[in-house]
Amino acid sequence: MIRKLASAIYNDIVGGLSGLTGTPSISLDQLMDDIVDERLQVIKEYSLKNLVPRNDLLMSINCIDVNCESLDKCPCSTDSFTTPQLHFEMPQTINDLQSEAIEFIGSIDREIQLKIYTNTAFQYHKYLRRGFDKPYVYVEPTPNDHNMYDAWIYNAPMLKKVSVIAIFKDPRQLAEYKCCTSEEVDNLSFISAEVKKRLTEKKIRYYRSLVAQPHPNDQTPR
Repeated sequence: MIRKLASAIYNDIVGGLSGLTGTPSISLDQLMDDIVDERLQVIKEYSLKNLVPRNDLLMSINCIDVNCESLDKCPCSTDSFTTPQLHFEMPQTINDLQSEAIEFIGSIDREIQLKIYTNTAFQYHKYLRRGFDKPYVYVEPTPNDHNMYDAWIYNAPMLKKVSVIAIFKDPRQLAEYKCCTSEEVDNLSFISAEVKKRLTEKKIRYYRSLVAQPHPNDQTPR
């Protein structure tokens, strides 16, 4: 999705700068980073104005492997934790949307739904009067060494895979999962169109301003 959009924006920029000399080189990698940033801005703006249904922003990953990891790197770790815990990694979500960013985490058949915590409130789950024995998951909202989120599962039976439905920060991270088809990743056509429009205009203005600036050694009288 992102690379395809970057190529389309690149072509529009080149077309918009036709006829100019000294056009700066344009990096597709940088364009992809800019697309992710612009997409986040558009989603935030549209969400605040209620111009986009939340369901249209959700993407699903139905094949995330679950393993057992030491709790050493989890902020929930205390001296009382001595055994590995069910764990998985997931792509980053849009933190500005807070609890609205994650819709579902559970088994791929949807029969097991985990209560989701993304803050220290998970520490008080065991003190609940009702539902203290229900399965839950703590998602650490700080990216790990792989630039992903660590998630820890409690009170749940042994799961080999989990499903996550959320509003993800960078669609490029979904490409790592074989169960995510290109159609699923590219389900934001109207947002992509807005991103393409905004970013193309910004880049053309920027590169035109660079070409219009006089060279430092240019001593031509004005």
